[in-house]
Amino acid sequence: MQEHLKHVIVTSPAIRPIYYDSDTTVYLSVDTSYIAIGYDITQDDPDKPKVCRPSRFGSMLLNPCEAKYSQPKLELYGLFRSLRAARLWIIGICNLVVKVDAKYIKGMLNNPDIQPNATINCWIAGILLFNFMLKHVPGASHAPDGLSRHPAQPDNEPEPIDD
Repeated sequence: MQEHLKHVIVTSPAIRPIYYDSDTTVYLSVDTSYIAIGYDITQDDPDKPKVCRPSRFGSMLLNPCEAKYSQPKLELYGLFRSLRAARLWIIGICNLVVKVDAKYIKGMLNNPDIQPNATINCWIAGILLFNFMLKHVPGASHAPDGLSRHPAQPDNEPEPIDD
């Protein structure tokens, strides 16, 4: 059933490629829970400016150690992992907007030295390698919410370790 659902979604005409030659805005929406990190990539339709078309989506399960992070650390880690996972699709995009439902992410990115944790500073350095505008959206209307709350399935493979 799960494989059939994945196939239907991926082959759906609603999923569209990213138009790299267009100057329309591309959005990376990220949500993190104690279970997983969910993200989706959408782009404004060049022909219908008020319509946003989905392009890619993904979900990454957290291991037991990562699941114990504090909420601010989880949200920052989720942004870091999502940017890394989506990097092949978002490289070269001039109008990238990253949507998160945590207001404090902007402060964490603007003041990395205030947080004494070397790991967090490493994530921030990795995040700042990307050129994007950060936008806060209320959690109730945040699109990848369901992707970050789906528990592990028997056929899920662990995420490869990415240095």
